Amino acid sequence: MEKNKYIDIFQDDGDFKWITGVEDTFVGQSKMGKRKLDEYELTQHYIFWQQDLDLVKETGFEMLRYGIPWYKVNPAPGEFDWSWTDKVLDYMTKKDIEPIIDLMHYGTPFWLENQFLNEDYPKYVAEYAAEFAARYDNIKYYTPLNEPFINAEYCGKRAFWPPYLEGDSGFVKLTNQIAKGIILTVNRIREVNPDSVMVHVDAMEKFFVDPDNYSKKAEEYVNWQNEIRFVNYDLISGRVNGDSKIYKFLAEHGFKDTDFDYFLNNRIDIDLMGLNYYPLVSVQKVGDINGEIESKQVWGGTERYKELIKDYYSRYQLPIMLTETSVDNGIENKIKWLDDSVTMIKELRAEDVPVLAYTWWPIIDMVHWDYMEAFDDVENYLLRNGIWKLEMQFDRTLKREHTPLVEHFKKVINKGI
Repeated sequence: MEKNKYIDIFQDDGDFKWITGVEDTFVGQSKMGKRKLDEYELTQHYIFWQQDLDLVKETGFEMLRYGIPWYKVNPAPGEFDWSWTDKVLDYMTKKDIEPIIDLMHYGTPFWLENQFLNEDYPKYVAEYAAEFAARYDNIKYYTPLNEPFINAEYCGKRAFWPPYLEGDSGFVKLTNQIAKGIILTVNRIREVNPDSVMVHVDAMEKFFVDPDNYSKKAEEYVNWQNEIRFVNYDLISGRVNGDSKIYKFLAEHGFKDTDFDYFLNNRIDIDLMGLNYYPLVSVQKVGDINGEIESKQVWGGTERYKELIKDYYSRYQLPIMLTETSVDNGIENKIKWLDDSVTMIKELRAEDVPVLAYTWWPIIDMVHWDYMEAFDDVENYLLRNGIWKLEMQFDRTLKREHTPLVEHFKKVINKGI
């Protein structure tokens, strides 16, 4: 296979990038029993954005995954308000922080009826992307849509986010629309900025059979769960054909010949794979308990992390950025996870797996998504996976507090890979 040119994109600057991000889930819609979820609002980033960017720089990062709240900047069809993003992105330039723009992090504008199911969703999301790229023509790196698998799962299979579909058919409907939106987004950005680089980010997950509760049924379930995770990468790169299990699954749950033809005829090259992994939640042990398949999260560690990265590299032979990882189980464990995962990267690179970047997510604590379905105060849902800690003050402001992970991260970055 011809070497992907993006393996060398960082060669002139040390070959490896340290990245962080600000959690940027934007689900503005709400329904009975649910609250909206705008992480920038809940973590008060809209207020303290300048301080947060200062923390990024102080900790030693030179790149930042940074989300744009589509539902705010595009308040009506064809109308855009860049007043807030102008200030933030200008300050990033002054601080010499290179953004990887997260154009879509789950939510759609209020005016887009039926959200992702709207037949014009791909057109509208691509229009928004093109408008952004034209205005900020100095920005090079983009993520067209964050975690398409999770997006389709939560919106189409679990009915957790709008448009609240359930089951495999819902998952397939969302996957179809999301993947088409990604392709159109990439094409529209490239029309404006031919030199742009796309970091296609998705969530990794590994399933394995509990040997104490093995059955053929459990094994088949595990094999399928490990295969379907590739659906978005396969679709946008034109790899889904009639011989694959993914093809048969999509066809059984609503894909038409015209849909398959679309992805074959409009395939795009993937510049960089962005892979997300959380050792506390990204690995599932599966067992057959009295004929019922049961799955539970178990600690995955670097063993499963490394295994997954190799799986993706073996399948696609593309350069990799590790775009999200962290733990939230105490400062000592956070420091250990940073050290262990950096050691793993060194091992992978020694084995010629092109891992180009490492991202601790996020720079400040985030709010757990369970906040949507509750009614008590936001501080009860703070997820302690940030490098800097959020602490609620008497005046209801969230103070950014230093943790020992900050100084440890500086040492790791200075030492390099």
